[in-house]
Amino acid sequence: MQIAPLQKQELEFLRSTLKNLESVVGRDTRSGFRVLSERLDQWAAKVAVIGQVKAGKSTFLNAFLHQHDFLPSDVNPWTSVVTNIRINMTNEPATGASFEFFDEADWTEIIEGSSKVRKLTEQLLPGFDSDVLRRQTEEMKDRAQRRLGKHYHALLGTSHDYDFLTSDLLKRYVCAGPGSDDGLDRESLGRYAAITKVANVYMNLPEFQVPVILTDTPGVNDPFLVRDEFTCRSLDKSDVFIVVLSAHQALTDVDVALINILAQQDSKDVIIFINRIDELDDYSTQVPRVINDVSRRLTRAIPDMEFTIRAGSAFMADIAMRGDEESRMMRDQLDTPQLHAYLEETYGEVPEDQVDRLIMASGLDDVKRTLSTVIDNGVGCQQLNQILEDTRAEISGAQFITKRERNSVQMQVEKIGVQNSGDAVAQLEAEIAAIQAVQNDVEGLFEAANDQIDKIVTKSWSALEQSLNASIERFVDDQRPALKERLLRDTVNGKKSKSLAIDLMPLRESLDKEIKKNYTKSRAGTDVVLNNCLEACRMAITNKLDTPTDGISLNDLPYEEFVSTLTLSKKSLDVALIADRGWAFWKRSSINIEKTLDAMRTIAAAELRPAIEKILKAFNEAQVEHATAGCSRIRVMLRMIDTSIAERTQRFKKDKRQLEEVSNDPDRLVHMSHRLQSQLEVLERRLQHLSITDSTLSKAMLPDAA
Repeated sequence: MQIAPLQKQELEFLRSTLKNLESVVGRDTRSGFRVLSERLDQWAAKVAVIGQVKAGKSTFLNAFLHQHDFLPSDVNPWTSVVTNIRINMTNEPATGASFEFFDEADWTEIIEGSSKVRKLTEQLLPGFDSDVLRRQTEEMKDRAQRRLGKHYHALLGTSHDYDFLTSDLLKRYVCAGPGSDDGLDRESLGRYAAITKVANVYMNLPEFQVPVILTDTPGVNDPFLVRDEFTCRSLDKSDVFIVVLSAHQALTDVDVALINILAQQDSKDVIIFINRIDELDDYSTQVPRVINDVSRRLTRAIPDMEFTIRAGSAFMADIAMRGDEESRMMRDQLDTPQLHAYLEETYGEVPEDQVDRLIMASGLDDVKRTLSTVIDNGVGCQQLNQILEDTRAEISGAQFITKRERNSVQMQVEKIGVQNSGDAVAQLEAEIAAIQAVQNDVEGLFEAANDQIDKIVTKSWSALEQSLNASIERFVDDQRPALKERLLRDTVNGKKSKSLAIDLMPLRESLDKEIKKNYTKSRAGTDVVLNNCLEACRMAITNKLDTPTDGISLNDLPYEEFVSTLTLSKKSLDVALIADRGWAFWKRSSINIEKTLDAMRTIAAAELRPAIEKILKAFNEAQVEHATAGCSRIRVMLRMIDTSIAERTQRFKKDKRQLEEVSNDPDRLVHMSHRLQSQLEVLERRLQHLSITDSTLSKAMLPDAA
């Protein structure tokens, strides 16, 4: 099966177009097209595979890649590192791996950040049980030091690179356990996992028609909270999400929360894969029931979204691909009349070959077809259209430069024809002065727009920080009814609670709304400034130089919207209940709600601050990338004017001297006229080629616009 064949055609079309343009345009304008070619070489469809621990995510990926037991798929050891499988990437190795380790700053954040929150909690809430937080932090650090010994500090901030890759090698860097850590040697499973920040694996797979970065994430309910955060960070960078659910527990509240955040981004696609149907008793009855249940719950939770839901069994696909005796026995056990009935009812056919039956029932081909369609018609089109629009902007700049040069050469040909070299020189001087005047106007407009955008970005960042902090304050105040309810229940039951577990789901929803609202406002303000600047620059150029720049637009800029999955990093907050103390020791102490709320407010702010800072950073990066992409389009105008001035000035000096030398020599004037005429023909052909290319690119966008 070929994945994303249409997108391959688009890539090849753009690549050949840019290569063609580099060969046609003048030397001074090639760099812009060369940069776009490099961007195109770096493009990849970014697909993240996510799901809870034990959903069968790694087994799914192994079967998806036709790599038995490549990624660790047993319950133990478990995957604990974000792994990027970089498939068919241009200018990258066809095989091998690179493993990046935490640096000192990362480790300090992990260790000291948790420590500060723990100390604050213990100061405010005497007797608070912070064992979970302490255990996670200390276990991670101790495990790293036990496994690495004297090499621990030397490895921080470095990486290990390999030009080959095996399953055992990968497991040294991505497996969190199990077993004793004492006496581990370099070949031991999980030796480096505690300090591995990210694993990059290189593959060349013909099935994928375009470059793809397939990200395997730790489970979203991974026991290490810090790994949860790295999972969420990687999701922010992804374009397509394959959410793997277990048929036995197809949709939890965590799954719904995650899918809800992912689905809010119109530019991204979500594919749901219900795995492990081989463990159900009755395929024909239970699989449709599970699919309908997931669909119903998702529709109720996220009514405005459409989801692609597929069901199957990665285990079936894995067994079907293997050729050993054990797998043959398992195939016989799975290949039941019940399976045949399921295939007939679901697909309308039952393949004759046993392997084909299991592959069909596994649902992996369904997922691949869906992914292919998504890349062909979704993320691929959108991101490549950004490069296409940037290419059209560069073409517009090249047309401007070529037209100015053509007009200048045409003027020289006409002046030489009447043997008036003085007029030709004066005309060149006037043209350079006119372009310089426009240059000053455009530079002023561009600098003013940049200043305005900087203010918008800074103000938006500050506004978001305030609104997120206000959301936390409101959330804590809203816990008052929950505290009172707990106290009433304890009174009725004759118990005394020591702590209260706070579900952070409502807070996450509130933070998501604030992030989306603030980004929409920020982007709108930036877009107004960019559009005003573009139109003002366009008018200045058209009015004074009589050369339109219609090919430059602000269509298809990145980050039209922004939603961060980092709000999922923390799922609950445990707060001890503070009791009032009095002189009468025989009286039962009562819970002080106000003190408890004050403590909760301080602890929540401290615990959530690292996540808030990362959200603010990601928010700022999205703002800056959107604005920078728009400014880059407008900057094409500056570059084309700079290039025109440089070209005119250089040619002015050369032609002025030649005109003065040949003004009284008819033969040399004729020779110079012929040379300029030939140059004029070259420029006319260049303009024609640029115009045809721009028209072709414009037509290529019509289906997407429709």
